[in-house]
Amino acid sequence: MPVRLEVGRLSRETPAAAPAFPRTSLRVRASNPNHHLWNNNGTWYVHYTVHPTPLTKSRIRASLETKSLDVARRRRDEILQRAGACL
Repeated sequence: MPVRLEVGRLSRETPAAAPAFPRTSLRVRASNPNHHLWNNNGTWYVHYTVHPTPLTKSRIRASLETKSLDVARRRRDEILQRAGACL
C-alpha cells in the first residue's frame, strides 16, 4: 500500500513495493549487436543497470579485458545471463 507523504502544501504518494524488484534493465536490439558494450582505448567494457528497489538504480560497468569484439560479445552475454539469473 502506498504511503502518503505531506510536505507543507504538497502531497505525494510513494510507489508501492513491486514484487518484480530487484531487476536488471536489459534491452536487446537486433539492429545493435553491441548494445551494453563500449570500447575504451581498445579495451571492451560492459555496462548495464540494476534496479534494487522501485526508487533506486545502480549502474554496473566492468572491463571485459579483451580487445576482440567477438570475445567481448560472448563475455557480455555470459555476464548479463548471470546477472539476470541472480535476481
